[in-house]
Amino acid sequence: MMNLDKIGIWSEIKLDIIKEYANAYTIILNKQSWCKGFVYIDAFAGAGQHISKNTGDIIDGSPYNALKVNLSFTEYYFIDKLEERADIFQKMAKDNPKIHAYHGDCNEILIEKIFPSLSYDSYKRALCIIDPYGLDITWKSIKKAAELKTIDIFINFSIMDINRNVLSENLKDATQKNIERMNAFWGDESWKKLMYKEQGTLFGETHSIKSEKYPLLATEYRLKLQKAGYKYVPEPILMRNTNNGPLYYLFFASQNKAADDIVRDIFNKYRKYL
Repeated sequence: MMNLDKIGIWSEIKLDIIKEYANAYTIILNKQSWCKGFVYIDAFAGAGQHISKNTGDIIDGSPYNALKVNLSFTEYYFIDKLEERADIFQKMAKDNPKIHAYHGDCNEILIEKIFPSLSYDSYKRALCIIDPYGLDITWKSIKKAAELKTIDIFINFSIMDINRNVLSENLKDATQKNIERMNAFWGDESWKKLMYKEQGTLFGETHSIKSEKYPLLATEYRLKLQKAGYKYVPEPILMRNTNNGPLYYLFFASQNKAADDIVRDIFNKYRKYL
């Protein structure tokens, strides 16, 4: 039997937010005579289900929720880097021609195999869920999605990975691998000036010391999304753990004012729980 991830209440709220928007999304696009298809993409599909830490019950993840929306998407793309999890959706695809399943690096698969079918003149639109546990999505992928002008996107901006696994207290102690991970996620090295401040020592040396400026980092990422081509990027929701520690920001970005209005209402409804 597949081992399922255990998730907390903050992740259950995230699933509810995405499910609520997916239902509204399909209803709206189903009414558009020009639309030749509305596509669902899950770049980190996982096993499709989770175990609730709150109740112990098995609950549907975003892929299964998407398959159960009131008005079905015309196509589904599920990606996972673990073969055993990708196999779940590959088996589904045998019985459902709407489903396409991929095993591998989502950055390569999105850019090379999925995004090319979503050009503006395809008259298709897509909802893309980018929900990794860490900094496993590249800015190159996000920027390409923005340039197509056909994709609404939810992004998990992992503060936990940045804080615990990527950045050292002193920048000189950060590993090259983790610096490269952050560079790929951010798109360049400008995050260093946001996250570190210069501090002198008694011996006249200077060190780059981490300053906990996560709200600033989120603000700058929001601006990056807008500059990349997304017209509407509402203020993200900060998800916290039971000790009130920051886990991740949930971002949404779209080209459509109606989509922005819907997500702002959904975000505002759930902020009171966080």
